[in-house]
Amino acid sequence: MAEIKFKCTNCDFAFTDKNLIFYLNSKLEDLESILNSNSEDLELIEESLNKENSDKMTKALISGFLYENYCPHCNELIRTYVPEANELFNLEEIEKILNKEISKNASEYKILFFDFKKTLYRDRRKILENNQCPNCENEMSLVISEKTPCPKCGASLKEEF
Repeated sequence: MAEIKFKCTNCDFAFTDKNLIFYLNSKLEDLESILNSNSEDLELIEESLNKENSDKMTKALISGFLYENYCPHCNELIRTYVPEANELFNLEEIEKILNKEISKNASEYKILFFDFKKTLYRDRRKILENNQCPNCENEMSLVISEKTPCPKCGASLKEEF
C-alpha cells in the first residue's frame, strides 16, 4: 500500500501514514531459546504492508501492526505495536520478547493487545482512537486520518497528494 500524507489546515503538523507492520524473525528453532535469547539471533523488522511483506508476516514467529502516532501532550511521535494472536507464545511471552527487541531501537513505544481478527471494524476503530500515551498517560488516538482532528491543534487534516 502507498504512503498517505496528511497536513493540518491550521498549524505546521504533517504526518505520513506508512501503513506499517512488524514481524520477528529468528535463527533459533527452539522456542525456549527464543524466550531466553540474548536477542542476537532475533530480528525485528518494520516495513510498509504489501503482498510480499504480508507473506513474511504470516510466516513470522511474532507479527502485527505498527502505528506511529503523535501525542499532543508530550509533543512526540509514539510507536504502538499491536501483535496478532499467536499459538506459539502466550501474551506475557510475546510482551517480554517484543520489549527486548523494540527497546533496542525505540525509547517511546507501547504494546497494545487485542485480538485484531476477532474484533469488529467499528470496535477496532474505537480501541485505536481511545488510547493513552505510555509517557504521560493522557488520551491520544492511534489513528491519524481526515476523519480525526489534528492532534496538535484540533483543526481538520487534509490528505496531501
